[in-house]
Amino acid sequence: MSRVAIVTGASRGIGRGTAIRLARDFTAVTLVARSAETLAETADVVRSAGAESLVLSHDLREPEASASVVKATLERFGRIDALA
Repeated sequence: MSRVAIVTGASRGIGRGTAIRLARDFTAVTLVARSAETLAETADVVRSAGAESLVLSHDLREPEASASVVKATLERFGRIDALA
């Protein structure tokens, strides 16, 4: 069964570690943070751990950002099973 997670703050620290860990158990991980450059690095590690990734550079302090993340994830993967 495919499972999809959204991880915020995925460009560094706990968020990055969470994304990499979830990549072992989930088939896809949406990576969200403000820094596109460091998100790309996380995406490489997530892919090498076995999960597909969707990289979204958003500032979640912006009111419309969270809706955009959910919409993009559903359009790409068709479901959301976990938020971190």
